[in-house]
Amino acid sequence: MGFGESPFPVHEFIKQSLCRNADKKSYLPTQGILALREQISEFYKEIFKLNYSADQIIVALGSKSLIFHSIAAIDGALLLPTPSWVSYQHQAYLVNKKIIYMQTSPDNSYLLTPEQLLSTLDRYFKDKNQQKVLLLNYPSNPTGQSYSRSQLENLVPILRKNNIIVISDEIYSLITYNNHKHHSLAQFYPEGTIVSGGFSKDRSLGGYRLGILLLPKYQNDLKRAILSIVSEIWSSAASPIQYAAIDAYNTDSVMIDYIKTCTEIHQLMTGYCYKRFSKAGIHCLRPKGGFYLFPDWNNFTEELSTLDITTGRKLGKFLLKKYDIATLPGSEFGMPRKHLSLRVSPVDYNGELVLKEFQKKPIKTDGESEDFLIRNAPNIKMACDRLEQFTSSL
Repeated sequence: MGFGESPFPVHEFIKQSLCRNADKKSYLPTQGILALREQISEFYKEIFKLNYSADQIIVALGSKSLIFHSIAAIDGALLLPTPSWVSYQHQAYLVNKKIIYMQTSPDNSYLLTPEQLLSTLDRYFKDKNQQKVLLLNYPSNPTGQSYSRSQLENLVPILRKNNIIVISDEIYSLITYNNHKHHSLAQFYPEGTIVSGGFSKDRSLGGYRLGILLLPKYQNDLKRAILSIVSEIWSSAASPIQYAAIDAYNTDSVMIDYIKTCTEIHQLMTGYCYKRFSKAGIHCLRPKGGFYLFPDWNNFTEELSTLDITTGRKLGKFLLKKYDIATLPGSEFGMPRKHLSLRVSPVDYNGELVLKEFQKKPIKTDGESEDFLIRNAPNIKMACDRLEQFTSSL
């Protein structure tokens, strides 16, 4: 339950494309090849109704590096809602950027609210016009939660009035479920939103190391600054990968159907864990996307203290040592040390086998879903059994 990597195989369509382009060996433009940027433009227009020209798109070595370059290139303190992905704060440290943490609450699904944002701005900024950077990630790693259209729209007036540039990490945007529809903040705040994405999660291509940025119109200075950093450090993303990515961003049914099928399996796995956690009395929010859950044992504080488990890190170490379950403590994601939360990622199964079995017969009922998981993802069931056993012993 520790390492969050989508386990499915590389689609044959992409494998063939990579083979065809294995001879591509030259250095490429720092911004990425035009054909790929044009295909990404079409992809976002078709899938998300977002209009970006190829000139507004940067392709480089992974979305993580592009987020880092954006943090480095933009002036102003970083506003960071927590829990948040572990790298954001460390990237800001590397460029000596001031970080202002905003701890969110499970009562608000670990999402930033307008009231909390306003309160933070009032506390730390006397000058509204002072530039600031807000980093959002949704669906979220580690919580699996995501913003609705109205929740995003409610943030926009505050963002506009307070000169806030948003880096919106939407790497999990195509992995949504439970009737949740992803909306990009760029739909409502196009002039101030930088969208980060890639195909590492929804197409299981993390090792291909290709990420993208979608930049607002007329932000030429920002684009030049980011490209200057990319040029000096990475030069460009790998040539064969960029050419293969043209097919990976194809909007025909071949790739879209693959993404949808993998997402259905992620929903099955996270849904099973959510039900098992709830049944065991473990507090956990139902995830809306990605492949993560964020359970906590804060209602067992007294019981856990008798085992000298007083922090999330101690809880994670105890489960690893006594139950062979790997997790990440909430404190790694910016939660308080004594918050007894863990991030779990139910992806420990043979993705190729599970995908084949899932495609053989559509699953129509909860009972069929559970039977399928028990047969094909025994480690997920085992982990849930052990977490239930641990919780019931308290």
